[in-house]
Amino acid sequence: MEYPQSEAGPTSGAGFPVKAFLFWLFFLAFVAGGFYSGVLSLPRVLSWVDAVAAGSLGQRPLPFNLFPSNPDLAPDWNNRERVTILIMGVDRRPDEGRDAPARTDTMMVVTLDPFSRSAGMLSIPRDLWVPIPLKSGSVIQDRVNTANVYGEIYSYPGGGPALAKETVQYNLGVRIHYYVVIDFDGFQRIVDALGGLTMDVPAPLTDYEYPTPDYGTMRIHIPAGMQHFDGERALWYVRSRHQDSDFGRMHRQQQFLMALRERVFQLDALPRLPQLWAEFRDAVRTDLSLTEILTLAGIAREIGSEDILSRSLEFPYVSATITTDGASILLPNRSKMREVMDEVFADVRRVEEAARIEVLNGTTTPGLAARMARQLQSYGLDNVTTGDADGLYKLTEIRNLSGKNYTANLLASLLHVSRDRVKSQAREDGETVDIRLVLGEDAR
Repeated sequence: MEYPQSEAGPTSGAGFPVKAFLFWLFFLAFVAGGFYSGVLSLPRVLSWVDAVAAGSLGQRPLPFNLFPSNPDLAPDWNNRERVTILIMGVDRRPDEGRDAPARTDTMMVVTLDPFSRSAGMLSIPRDLWVPIPLKSGSVIQDRVNTANVYGEIYSYPGGGPALAKETVQYNLGVRIHYYVVIDFDGFQRIVDALGGLTMDVPAPLTDYEYPTPDYGTMRIHIPAGMQHFDGERALWYVRSRHQDSDFGRMHRQQQFLMALRERVFQLDALPRLPQLWAEFRDAVRTDLSLTEILTLAGIAREIGSEDILSRSLEFPYVSATITTDGASILLPNRSKMREVMDEVFADVRRVEEAARIEVLNGTTTPGLAARMARQLQSYGLDNVTTGDADGLYKLTEIRNLSGKNYTANLLASLLHVSRDRVKSQAREDGETVDIRLVLGEDAR
């Protein structure tokens, strides 16, 4: 479409693992904006879950891992690092297989900062034109919502969701730790299983070209005012974009997540457990482990609704243009985009440490240190200098010279450097550098 120009656990009698389901239900509420805040303490929740789900985890496999598959890619829980999750809604039609490559119709980054006890949501327009980094080191320029497809086509490690995570991180400069993927059919079934939800619609929504499962279109209309949504109407509300473009849709999606949070507050879950479990395990894919979900629940309970910030990448952070083949796309205005990124992902400890970083080229690739320095500066690490290393290095190293552990670990997380290669080292006389990044042949 065209965009307007802008100037600016244990099994129950029903035979399903109740405890695992309850953790998933709480996580769904968490991504909607802090379920535990001011309502339920974590110990109270866990004692209730244990009482309901006494016994073993049951016979059916969990739809997630019990423990993280790669601890080096997980957040630094001990250092209370910010945790960031990419939420994706997949546009998959009924005649397409569950594992068939599909574009991500919805992309939203949810972040929690346990240090400042704050959270944020950032919506990404699906037509944002970005570089997509492939495993071979090559880059494809395309819409951000195609990254999931390229990840499957090119057998990217971890598949489509992993490449979508890497693409968002590469372009936003924010470490993406986890992903959650839900398709539209599963979304509808989950909302229906919750008994629907009610929210205040600020303006009427009419779409004469709403897509149907058989690749046709239909007219939909949702009046203004208090409306009760079943699964189908909820999908209309969060998916429609013809009346007001992708930007209006992103705002409605954020509104819906907050309404979902309120619905879970009201929910008497026990009578619906069999149906809810069946819907949830079929509808969601994620790389979060059960232990990580528990940890996130503990963080989320410390965050109040007033400390959740919602933003979207819209004008003036993007600009509309037309490709040579006539397609409407959105280009990122990167200098302006940094403003909204700093707002949503404000990093108090990074600012407090104000680390001076030196990037040294330990490879035979000319200009690599300068390119990495520009990348770090685009991520908000402003005080960066460059030079050549004292030799060639196979692996990248991070040397912490002044005890600024948070920034050193942040660098490791952003650059996918194993934490065992973050070394404390004494400064030499006269040195002013806080952290030295020595690029090896593995540097990305």
